[in-house]
Amino acid sequence: MKTIILTGDSHLGAIRRGWETLSETGKERFAFWPLGKGSGVRVPCHVFNADAGSVTTTPELWRNREFSQKTIAAIDPDAIVVVSLPLNTSRILRDYSWHTHAPWHLATEELALSDQVIAKMIERDSIHAVNLVRDLALIWPALAVVEAPRFFANASYLTAKRLDVCLYVDTVYRQTVRQELAAAGVDVVAQPAATILPQGTTALKYDHPDPADDHHANEAYGRLVLDDIIRYADATG
Repeated sequence: MKTIILTGDSHLGAIRRGWETLSETGKERFAFWPLGKGSGVRVPCHVFNADAGSVTTTPELWRNREFSQKTIAAIDPDAIVVVSLPLNTSRILRDYSWHTHAPWHLATEELALSDQVIAKMIERDSIHAVNLVRDLALIWPALAVVEAPRFFANASYLTAKRLDVCLYVDTVYRQTVRQELAAAGVDVVAQPAATILPQGTTALKYDHPDPADDHHANEAYGRLVLDDIIRYADATG
C-alpha cells in the first residue's frame, strides 16, 4: 500500500483526529507534515527550486518545510501527497465585508460587486495556495488536494452576513480553484457528500466540539475524509 503524506493548513486537525480512530496497522500508512494556519497564504508562501526539484515554504507562522523528490521518496517512492490548502473559503467569507457588499445579482441595499471584482477577490485570496500546489505537483506528480469543509451555518462571522451571499461566494470560489487545479493536472478529494446539507452548508453534527471554533470540523468528519483519501490513493495507479 502507498504511504499517504498529508500536509497543509489547520483543517488537517480534523483528519488527524479521524486518523486516531484507526487501528495501529492503519495508522502506519500515514505521515503528517502540517504547515500552519491558512492565513499564511495571503502572501507568496514558498520558494520553488526547479534545479533541485524542491519546494520550501516560507511564512513565519508556518513550520517551514522542504518538499523534494528526495525527502518524499525517503518516506516511500510510491507515496501520494495530499494537500489541504487551496480549497478553503473561510478567509474570504470571514474577512471581507459581505454585510455591506454583495454580488450584483444578489445586491439589495448592499454595494453591488461585478463578476470581475468577485473573480479578482477570489484570485487574490487563492493564488499563492494554488501556486504552491502547482509547484509541488511538478516535483511530485502523485499529488491531490483535499477540500476543506463548507462553512457551518452557526459560524459567528455569519451573524451580520446574508447566507445566500456567502453560499454564492463559496460556490464560485470552489469552482474557480477547481478549474485552476484541473489545469495543473491536480485531482481533488471532494468534501464527503453526506456531510453537506441541501442548502449547501456543512451539517452541524460535524462541527468542532469547541463552540469558539467557527470553521474546523470534528473527528467524525475527519474519519469520513480519511476514508475517501484512502479510496482515492488505492484507486490511483
